[in-house]
Amino acid sequence: MPKMNSNVRILSALLLAGTVTLTGCASTGSSSSNAAVNSRTARAETESNRNVSSYVQRSRAFVTRTGEVYMMRGLANIFSRGIDRMAERLRARGVDAVDFNHADWRPIAEDVVRRSKSGQVSYPIVIMGHSLGGNAAPDMANYLAQNGVKVDYVVAFDPTLPRTVGPNIKRVINFYLPHDEDNTIHAGAGFKGELKNINVSGVPGIKHTNVEKNPRFQADVIERVMSITKEIKKPRKKRA
Repeated sequence: MPKMNSNVRILSALLLAGTVTLTGCASTGSSSSNAAVNSRTARAETESNRNVSSYVQRSRAFVTRTGEVYMMRGLANIFSRGIDRMAERLRARGVDAVDFNHADWRPIAEDVVRRSKSGQVSYPIVIMGHSLGGNAAPDMANYLAQNGVKVDYVVAFDPTLPRTVGPNIKRVINFYLPHDEDNTIHAGAGFKGELKNINVSGVPGIKHTNVEKNPRFQADVIERVMSITKEIKKPRKKRA
């Protein structure tokens, strides 16, 4: 397996450090067995559901197609501006696409699950992410799938850690550069969908900080989204 150059190795270390920090913060708030802490956590999660607009700026006024697309940036929102660009391009074509930091996926996923129980989710569900967002994309997909929300399409752009996907996920694509450690996505128990790990190290000029900006990858992903979403038909007006 090819070794990373020194610059990429340093960047990877920073990204992994961010993962450890964020993971530690998340586990601290949810692992206590104290009833009072659990109660406060439950109230906080409920409040997060109500205030999902704090994490994403969403307007459905422009939406002309079915589906919901969730797109996650990596560490500190610095290296993943290709995610923002794809979201803009999808929105311009009538797709309900939102982009946000990978650390915010949980309350957004909880909002999707909550809405699914009252028939307020538009399918298909699509999830994408770059770097730490690429780690989070399968995590969010698994969470939704385990809570009764089927996920049609998951795209990871060079995640920093290995991930496993389970049932109720239809298609998973991972555009990755081999690292010193495994950063591919694996099929877990019950996964019956399509899974492709695509080694993109042979693409001229490709690196961790621009893989999600590659025009060909973006075009492939966007056209796939367009192919699985459908135009929303407006109800015909009754004649007087």
